[in-house]
Amino acid sequence: MEPITLWAFEEDILSRSWLDWITAHISLGMPLHRYEGQLNVLPDKLNFVGIDKKTGNEFILDIYKYQIEQLYLGFDESYNVAETRGIGLWWQPLRLTFTQNDEEEKLYVITNYNFGRSDNKDFFEYLQNWLS
Repeated sequence: MEPITLWAFEEDILSRSWLDWITAHISLGMPLHRYEGQLNVLPDKLNFVGIDKKTGNEFILDIYKYQIEQLYLGFDESYNVAETRGIGLWWQPLRLTFTQNDEEEKLYVITNYNFGRSDNKDFFEYLQNWLS
């Protein structure tokens, strides 16, 4: 199984259903997310290409370097440790805060998720260098 990237906007996390929470806590269930697919790092932007799990439609999101305001690795008040079955032992979400269309957005990303593991820590460090 090839590793995948999972992501969700803050509003997806805050409006999750009880079934979403249960699914994220069962054995072999993936962490709470709405979208899954590939994340491509290009010279000037992050390109997310995947599927909206709620609608089944293709979803594409580009976030340009200049739009990124903050990178944060860890749990917060929106995506907290209670949302995970691993209690934060094996991975932590990567939060991208960015502005698009004059709106501040928070996107939670879990990179290369594979059987309870993620490379978010390494990817966080990579993005810090990419942004500088």
